[in-house]
Amino acid sequence: MFDWLGSLHIFENARNRLVLGLGRSTQTVGLAMFVLGGLLVVRAASTSWWLASMPGAVALFGLVVATMRRRLEFDRTDGVLRIHQSALGIGSTTIVPLFHLRAVVVALRPTTLGSRTIRGNGYVAYIDRRVGEAIYLDEARRSKGLFRMAEAIADLTELRIEYEAASAIDETG
Repeated sequence: MFDWLGSLHIFENARNRLVLGLGRSTQTVGLAMFVLGGLLVVRAASTSWWLASMPGAVALFGLVVATMRRRLEFDRTDGVLRIHQSALGIGSTTIVPLFHLRAVVVALRPTTLGSRTIRGNGYVAYIDRRVGEAIYLDEARRSKGLFRMAEAIADLTELRIEYEAASAIDETG
């Protein structure tokens, strides 16, 4: 239902540079949650501070969502991927050389039922690395937008695309 919240969008797609980032909808929804939660805290605080804790948690979560920033810059000229992430003003930047990247993967998100993995109800996109953990990109109910993003990344970085939609079923159970 909220697939668009926190989804990456292509902001710049030039010959030697691709920039992905969170859309404005993420900040707008976070700000709305913060304001609504804050108003409910003020109303509920007159009755009970205990009662005000739940809207306070909603307001705090809204503040975190409103201040979230995520930007992935694929720079072919410099040969690096820069990942900028922050929330509540606390941020980090990671620089990964493009030659450390192996493939862009769009896969069916698996769902675990007990000890058995069954077909999921959505897709996940990530960048598989030669060294280190995979770099999570996004997830959605449909693969079309994820695949479009994966194609843009693959075109710029010359990585291969792995479309693993059918491989998320465990036949052992």
